[in-house]
Amino acid sequence: MKKLLLPLLLGASAPVFALPAASGAWATALPEDCAVATATSSQPHGTDSIVSRGYDLRLAGEHAHQELHAGDITATGSGMNAAELHDLEDAASLVMVATLTGHHSDHCPNSYFLQVVAPVLDGVQSGKSYDLVWDNADMSTGTVHLFFRRAHLRLTGGRTPDAPAVMTLETQGVNINGSKNHLLEATMPQQASASASMPASDIVPLAAAIVGHPSESVAVPVELTSVRAVRDTMQISGNGKATLTGNADASAGEGHIAVQHLDDIIATLRDSGQTKASAALVLAKLFGHRSSTGTSWDVNWDAGVLTVNHIPLPIH
Repeated sequence: MKKLLLPLLLGASAPVFALPAASGAWATALPEDCAVATATSSQPHGTDSIVSRGYDLRLAGEHAHQELHAGDITATGSGMNAAELHDLEDAASLVMVATLTGHHSDHCPNSYFLQVVAPVLDGVQSGKSYDLVWDNADMSTGTVHLFFRRAHLRLTGGRTPDAPAVMTLETQGVNINGSKNHLLEATMPQQASASASMPASDIVPLAAAIVGHPSESVAVPVELTSVRAVRDTMQISGNGKATLTGNADASAGEGHIAVQHLDDIIATLRDSGQTKASAALVLAKLFGHRSSTGTSWDVNWDAGVLTVNHIPLPIH
């Protein structure tokens, strides 16, 4: 249940904070000890845009069994050349893999992100926007595969240098197989969306913390405008605020969560043998705010503990 609720609450559907990498003759070389990225072809795709087909990114060293494959990646960035757009594809994919696997490495240095993200930060501070779209993607860790038909990340700057950057992420056609976690397979949202804002200057340190070893000094304030996840009849939506560190258990957040068809979620948990989690939701249902559209709560996540109306729930 933690794997489902925490990303929804904190917006750690993470590639929201992803930004770029590169391989071969790109503008900024992706460190070989960090990851290897390849594509079968790449070509222009309209103005300020490229599409890379048959894209693969594989982590290096002991994490070489963790890989992202996409049928296509389309990168669009105001005023960016092809080499910079390739960098954007690589680094965004790198952060996505690190977010989904929890992988941290000493071989993906901060300096890499600083070089890759520099043109993006300049554009964000002048109100420009950047888009990344992964089509027909497969994120694998050994025999476990997370598939999604499409993931769309958009980063938009404000009209002044001090204005926050606005990030949106939408995923469609998500499913997972090969996992021994039957609860995760049963509750994985088939589609989800999130919108958040954060200081543009914090994008680089947060991305580096996600991929590298998180630093206690990284604490990025994020405003979660909206979060929504759907699986069959089950729907979860919410909003709130969070402080992200690159480490889920060290992050904190508070906000409002609403659930439609809560009884279906409880039944799914019970059928998956998650008696403690299902009992926690039965308890939460008792003091939730009920309406014609479902049940809602004020929630808090801090130091790995989820509380609802100041009551800690046993979700582990």
